[in-house]
Amino acid sequence: MFGLYFGDYLLEKNKISQSQYEDIMLQQKTSRAKLGFIAVSEKLLTTKQAEEVNEIQKQKDRRFGDIAIEKGYLLAEEVNYLLNLQGNPYMKLIQTLMENNIMSMKEIESCIEDFKKDYGFSDTELDALKSGDIDRIIPVFVDVNIPLTGECITLAIRNIIRFINNNILLKKAYTVKNYPFRSIAYQRLVGNHELFVAFAGEDQALLDIASPFAKEEFTTMDEDAFDSVCEFINCNNGLFASKLSKEDIHIDMTPPEFNKNKTLVSDGDIYVVPIIINGNQTDLLVVTDHKVAIN
Repeated sequence: MFGLYFGDYLLEKNKISQSQYEDIMLQQKTSRAKLGFIAVSEKLLTTKQAEEVNEIQKQKDRRFGDIAIEKGYLLAEEVNYLLNLQGNPYMKLIQTLMENNIMSMKEIESCIEDFKKDYGFSDTELDALKSGDIDRIIPVFVDVNIPLTGECITLAIRNIIRFINNNILLKKAYTVKNYPFRSIAYQRLVGNHELFVAFAGEDQALLDIASPFAKEEFTTMDEDAFDSVCEFINCNNGLFASKLSKEDIHIDMTPPEFNKNKTLVSDGDIYVVPIIINGNQTDLLVVTDHKVAIN
């Protein structure tokens, strides 16, 4: 996920071209970061030490980590730590940028610092983005501690990654009282609490949910496509209702619905979470214990 955030940033700042961006994203899907590269990035080895181990590997059929331990450059625990980072998207991105001679490590580190400042990320938040762990990333953009709302949003984002697309971008959540929409699919939950959960956006944005969930290619936001988005919402809310029932919070789900070209109005906060899928923004909307109308 960090690769998408930082890649978009580099593209926006004209540090890389569109074709370079596309190549980087493609290479990340199939590559694994090399242990020596990770060790240097994590400052556990110097570049000279990593190159020395690589040269020994050319002469002996042995693993990088085993040689580094034998040379006294790394401890076994450090090697295990590095091995766990091999699939890390941040490491793969940095390696791809350097191996393709697009940017040096010094240039990358400078751009990462600018990226952090421009978006107002703390060191902790930046580390969360680098980790690739969605449970650490979500709180960077969403206040997960809001009762019910935070849990509902977190589950919905996890399910987008599980069922729709595992390469998404989140933007900072915000609240409004009125939300004009082009297309919306939604469901109301009633009982001990009332919730309104929806996905809204331009037609193509909702198609990016409808097609993968139905495993069928929709080209227009017709009734079948809306039904697919509604079914995804119903699936997500069913899991949420089941979780709440274990906490003695009982809610029932009304049938999902859809609408077009109107405005969502609430007497409380409409929590809006922008989610970028395939370059298109879909907004996840959640309202908890407030009246909601579509006008």
